[in-house]
Amino acid sequence: MWGVAKNTFVQIIAKVIVIFISFLLIRLITGTLGREGYGVYAFVTAVILLFATVADWGTSIIAVREASREEDVRPKIFGTTIFVRFILALVAFVLINVFVRIYSPWESFVVSLTIGSLVLLFLSIKTSMVVVLQTFLRFNRAAFIEIVGAVSFLLIVMVLIKNSGGVNNVIIAWVLSSIVAAILAAVVGWGVAKGKFGIDKGVLKNLVKESLPMGLFLLFFSIYNRVDIIILQHFSGIGDVAIYNLAYKVHDNLVLGAAFLMGSAFPVISRMYANGDANEMRIFYQKLFGLITLGGVAVAFIFFFLAPAVIQLLTGREFAQFSDSVLALKILVFATFVSYLNHLTGYSLIAFGKQKSVMVMAIFALA
Repeated sequence: MWGVAKNTFVQIIAKVIVIFISFLLIRLITGTLGREGYGVYAFVTAVILLFATVADWGTSIIAVREASREEDVRPKIFGTTIFVRFILALVAFVLINVFVRIYSPWESFVVSLTIGSLVLLFLSIKTSMVVVLQTFLRFNRAAFIEIVGAVSFLLIVMVLIKNSGGVNNVIIAWVLSSIVAAILAAVVGWGVAKGKFGIDKGVLKNLVKESLPMGLFLLFFSIYNRVDIIILQHFSGIGDVAIYNLAYKVHDNLVLGAAFLMGSAFPVISRMYANGDANEMRIFYQKLFGLITLGGVAVAFIFFFLAPAVIQLLTGREFAQFSDSVLALKILVFATFVSYLNHLTGYSLIAFGKQKSVMVMAIFALA
């Protein structure tokens, strides 16, 4: 449990830094582009991250689980995962560029989405290497990569917006910072794995088989998680996208405490389940449940009352344009608490090899 707590603490500290940087980014973007410009940026990133589900397809979490269980074949698992994920990223890249050109309502977003789609390729490389770091419990190095990526994004945005403002310059900065993060992750991941990567047909077959239900779950969950932005843009316009996304951005960051805790615990639970340590796993699970519940209640309670101050802090002089985000955030913090519990259930079911059950739940949630 100490190792999990240590890794969770490292990730939280790193994420506090990343969140601080992202808040500076939001204030910079809202202050420079206004409500409409921020709305376009929010819409474009939401669409790209929806297609990123195809690029991932559950392979990362399945690879961590399998590599945690079978140390002897780790090099083959890592190499096969990198290969499969990059192919999936290429498929996602093609799909988004074809779709945006044949779907006429998104005609005005063609340039922004085309530029932003490049992120999918570099995000695939970075996440594949994070699989290596997570398996070896090198969460501190993964956290360092996230910090470098966030700092790069902020610095590049500052330079590009200063020279010439515009949404596309922010998207370009996103792509360039993803390249920096991908290169750094590749170097660090290669060093941790000592360059031992390989591709194996058996591992490939198993990875595809195990990832299929998980990929479908993530697809349904991503549609569930992102379709609200697309619906708002279609029926209410880009201005309401900005209002909602700003509140949802805070909610997304508040949930990260649960994500870090379960990300650290996931390899441990996977090993305990594989080894048949039922009693030890029960004790471990009970401790996780207590931490998750307490954390979810505390976060929801605190930020319900801090909502006005948080939105004011994020928007500064543009607060009047985003004041409706306060009520949106007060509503969303109730979802934050539920999401904490869902992280415990979701990660545990995957550790137990119950991806199909998770997929069925996601289908019902989306419906």
